[in-house]
Amino acid sequence: MFHLAKYFAVAIDAYAIMDNHFHLVVYYDPMECQRWDDQELVYRWTEALPPKTNGKLQDLEALKEIQRDLLLNQPERLQQIRDTLGSLSAFMKHLKQPIAWKANREDNCTGHFFEGRFYSGALLSEDAVLAAMAYVDLNPVRAKIARTIAESRDCSIRDRLQVLASTPERLKQALSSLVSGISNAQPQFQMSLPGYVEHLNELTRPRGPVLDDDLAAWFSRVASINKRQRAYGHSKELTRWITRRGWQRVGGVLL
Repeated sequence: MFHLAKYFAVAIDAYAIMDNHFHLVVYYDPMECQRWDDQELVYRWTEALPPKTNGKLQDLEALKEIQRDLLLNQPERLQQIRDTLGSLSAFMKHLKQPIAWKANREDNCTGHFFEGRFYSGALLSEDAVLAAMAYVDLNPVRAKIARTIAESRDCSIRDRLQVLASTPERLKQALSSLVSGISNAQPQFQMSLPGYVEHLNELTRPRGPVLDDDLAAWFSRVASINKRQRAYGHSKELTRWITRRGWQRVGGVLL
């Protein structure tokens, strides 16, 4: 996941790997791949999906150079590669395929490993993105695999807590993506990393019957992520998003 995200037009904001599924919160820029020149494009391609070496690792870099030179003389193939590295669906495909192949080999079977393609919902505001990140980071606690976020494994909050422990200077920095293949600056979160951790801790503490307005809104936003929608955001943002697509709104869950 981290390897592919360095070269596709995505940035990983949160993830959780569970026993039988995984969650991702990603920032995706469909225009990013159009900004890469051909040299960068073929570099990203051969790094993301290196050529096969038949087990001879010492030949890998030489094969990459040969493949790049060949690709630079194939305009149609370059466009196919650009479309692939700029596609969220292709990112998910190349992330899931090796997992499916390995699992099927272990089980000595063929066919679909994952139940479906993947579900995605658009996050239209920072509140929506933070709520989705919190929902994903709290998966191990919610599943009772961990009692607290500090005990969580195989999820982004584990990585962020390690960053806080090893680099105290990050205490004052804003929350940022874990890994990104997007070269242009992406929207920055207003919330700091320690502030985000504290918000997660609030969600795992016993709650009284009455919450202040800000905390109640935070609980509501995170809980709403569990209801599958095509998009999440404030009412005006949802209205604009739906109108641009000529769709109709169903249900009343808002963030």
